[in-house]
Amino acid sequence: MIERYSFVAITTTDLARARRFWADQMGFGVTEESPGHHFIVDAGGLRLCVDLADGDVHRAGGGDPVIGFKVEDVARTLDALARRGVRAENGPIRGQRGAYAELRDPDGRVVVLTERD
Repeated sequence: MIERYSFVAITTTDLARARRFWADQMGFGVTEESPGHHFIVDAGGLRLCVDLADGDVHRAGGGDPVIGFKVEDVARTLDALARRGVRAENGPIRGQRGAYAELRDPDGRVVVLTERD
């Protein structure tokens, strides 16, 4: 029946700004792109599709999910991202399951970096 996931899609109001964040600042490779419509990045093994809002299927400000990424060392990752212009909104915070931090993408979605799944 269902073999595996294919992709996760999120919506943006500014495709160029979103591409700068996900590809240039976060460092994820672009695997597919349709200018003016969408792009897909390999986000740590996740095919993350970023679509331009169209008012129909792709609506900005909807119930988009929090996106979490496992990293080896939150503090080191935040330092590397800071050099690319990305700043943590919260953290690093030491929790029961290791350190984590929260940042936001250009459309306001929370992106969590965590040392533990």
